[in-house]
Amino acid sequence: MSTIQKILKFILPKNIFQKVEEESKKWLIECDKCGFSKSYWEAGGIRAYATKRKWIFGYCPNCKKHKSFKVAKKA
Repeated sequence: MSTIQKILKFILPKNIFQKVEEESKKWLIECDKCGFSKSYWEAGGIRAYATKRKWIFGYCPNCKKHKSFKVAKKA
C-alpha cells in the first residue's frame, strides 16, 4: 500500500475507504507498446469517482523503458 493509500485508510471511515479501493481497482494502467497492465490501485494510486481517461508517465517493467501509459476504466 502506498503512502497516500495508508493516509486515506487512516482518515476515511472503513466503508468509504473500501468503495475508494474498489473503484480504483476498476481502472487499469496499460502500456501502449507491449500491452502490460495492472490496476491503478496496485500501482499505488487512487482513482475513485473519476470519469475521464488520462495518460501518465512511468516505467514499464515489461519493456524496461520509461514511457507514457494509458489509464482507462475496465470494460
